[in-house]
Formats: sequence, structure tokens, C-alpha cells
Amino acid sequence: MESVFRLVGDTVTLCYYARMTPASTQGSLPTMVLIVLSACFFLVMAVSLMLGPLLVDLADEFDTSLAAAGQFASANFIGWAIIAPLVGPISDSYGRRPIALTGLGIMTLGLMVSAVSVNYEMMFAFRMVTGLGSGMLPPNSGGVVADLVPPRNRGKYFGRLIGTGIIGAALGAPVAAALVQIGGWQGSFLAFGILAAVVWILAWKWYPGTRSSSSDSISLIGRYKQVASKPTLWFLFSTNVAQRMVYFAMFSYLAAYLTEEYGLSTEETVLPLVLVGIGAIAGAFAGGIVAGRPSRLGTTMFCFLGGGIASVILFSAGLSEWLVIALALGVACFFSVGWPILTTRLTELAESSTATALGFWATSNQLGAIGGSAIGGLALALGGFSMVGVACLLAAIAAASILGLKVPESPDFTR
Repeated sequence: MESVFRLVGDTVTLCYYARMTPASTQGSLPTMVLIVLSACFFLVMAVSLMLGPLLVDLADEFDTSLAAAGQFASANFIGWAIIAPLVGPISDSYGRRPIALTGLGIMTLGLMVSAVSVNYEMMFAFRMVTGLGSGMLPPNSGGVVADLVPPRNRGKYFGRLIGTGIIGAALGAPVAAALVQIGGWQGSFLAFGILAAVVWILAWKWYPGTRSSSSDSISLIGRYKQVASKPTLWFLFSTNVAQRMVYFAMFSYLAAYLTEEYGLSTEETVLPLVLVGIGAIAGAFAGGIVAGRPSRLGTTMFCFLGGGIASVILFSAGLSEWLVIALALGVACFFSVGWPILTTRLTELAESSTATALGFWATSNQLGAIGGSAIGGLALALGGFSMVGVACLLAAIAAASILGLKVPESPDFTR
């Protein structure tokens, strides 16, 4: 079976390079490859965060509570967390294209069957299936960038992909809400399933069949050993957990803060949250530019500390409403700047096991989201919103300290 996988991987790799454009041999991704990778990131994030407007209808449909319906979102992330660390070694050893097509196919199946779910258990199961497909795509697509683009140019592509993913996250819920008005909750799942099928067709035509270097000499278990043997990677994972905690703590409690302290209604918090999302998008694209410069890690540390200080200030009493929103936008921008930079450094350290390392990277993102929400909630219970800001600052200091003390710059960027 292993020989069959390897034969398929070799075949698609040769086919891809036979038609690869000259641009891809000069440190740039072909346009259609970039479009396909961006479509994957957009789709994954939109599908992951589409459920908010559907929860009331789903709770009514399956005769359950709103809290129980909310677990459909958890099911998606459970599937994602399970598959992301497992799929990386297969991608590194047997090629990116089979993994992409499989992941998109599983997503399409999960969404389509979700649209015809007849009970709670069926919906939960196929939301988890959707998560399994979703979790296969970001590490695999990041591996494509590492395969085709030299380190100095990778950051701008990671910035574009991450920025596109954030756009997908921002649009997923509003689009789902609009679709509910047309075809009910079933129509929302069906429409996203059709979108996934369209992306699958694009991937079939343009997704590259690359794989990592040294793919013949390292076993699947060897991929994990290669990643585990590098302490710097684990410090980088820890940095990512800490900095994601700040982002998600701020984002999770900003709307509640504006409601409790400034009297905004739920509808009135939509614009501030949109502005924060714009800040995150701008930060990701800016980070893609900075990722190719020698000062990239220092800039990231500065952004962490600046974002932490801004978090403390915004959750302090006495500021005007729009100053709070401006500070929140700044925090989102600062912490999104570091994402493509750290991702680029990760691919440099991972050597030939980039998708394997990126799978663990995806898990660290989820840990940061969980930790940010949980620690933010604990801080809120202990000392109010001001303590949420303090918790954000402490996490930001931890992220900057680990990065500065334990993650050295690549020799290629210090010459």
C-alpha cells in the first residue's frame, strides 16, 4: 500500500512540474496555484464560523437547547484538532495534491449531508466530518508554499493566505445568515457544500502535486521524530499559543465589554467587531511583507508588547467608546502581524517535514483560542474587565519573551 501511495505521489508531482510555469521556479507561486490555496483558506474559515446565525433554527429543528446546538461548532473544531497533526506526515511523504482533494471531498460530503440531517446526532457527526476535511487543508497548503517558495519570499504568501482566511472568517456568518432567508438552515449548508465542490474542481485542475524534500528517506513516524527533536519548534509553538490567547481573549470579550460598560446593543457591536476584523486582515498582509526582512522577529516582539499594552488600556475604565474600538483594532492588527512571520520561521525550522510541523501549528492555534477564552473568563470573574486586560498583557509578555530568548533568527536573515 505504501508503494502505491508513493507511486501516485510521484506521478502527480511529475505531471505538475511538467506544466509548471516559469514563475514558480523563480520564488513565486503561479497565479492559479495562489488562487486555489487562497480559496482553500477562505472556505475552511468560512465553514468553521458559519454556524452563529443558524443556531436558533438548528435548536428548534432538533428540539434541543441553544447551548446544545452550539456544540455543533465544537464538533467541527474537534475534527480539525484530531486530523491536523495526523495528516502532515502523509502530505510530506506522499504529496500535497491527494491530501487537498481528499480534504475538499470530505468537506463537501460533510456539508451536503449536514443539509439533510434528521436528528441532532447526525448533524453532530457530519459537522465533525466537515472538521476532518477542513483540518487537512491549511497544513497541506502551507507545505505547498514551503515546497515552491524560498524562505525570504514565503512570508508574503503566508500573509495573503492568512489574510484571505480571516476574510472567510468574517464573511462566513453573514453569508450564512443571508442564505437562511432564502433556503433556511438547509440552504446554508447546501450552498457552502456547492462552494466546496467548486473549490474541489479548481484544486483538481491547479492544485500542485509537490511533496517535501527527502520524502523517500523519512518514514511517517520519522516525520514526528524530526519535529519533536527540534526544541526551537516547541518554543515557537508555545509563542503561538501565548499570542493567540491575547487575540482570542480580546475578541471574545470585546462585545460584552462594549455592552456592559458603554451600553451598546448587540446590533451596535457589529460595526466594532467588523473594524477589528479589518485590523486583523491588515495585520496579516503587513506581516507578510515584514516576514521577508531581517528585522522580522524583532518587529514581532514589538507588536506583541504593543498589543499587550493596548489590551490593558482598552479594558480600563474612562476611555471613549471609539478610542476603545481603535485600540481593539490595533491589538488585532499587532497580533496578526506576527502570524505569517512565525509561520515562515516554522517552515524554515521544520526542514523536510513542513506539513507535519504545520499540523502541530494548527493545534497550537486551537489551544490559544481555548486558552484565551478560558483565561479571559477566569480573569473577568476574579477582577472584572480590567483583569482581562492584565491577563492579555501577561500572555503578550510571555510570547515576546519566549520568542526573543528561545527562537533564534535564521542564518540567512542575519547575513
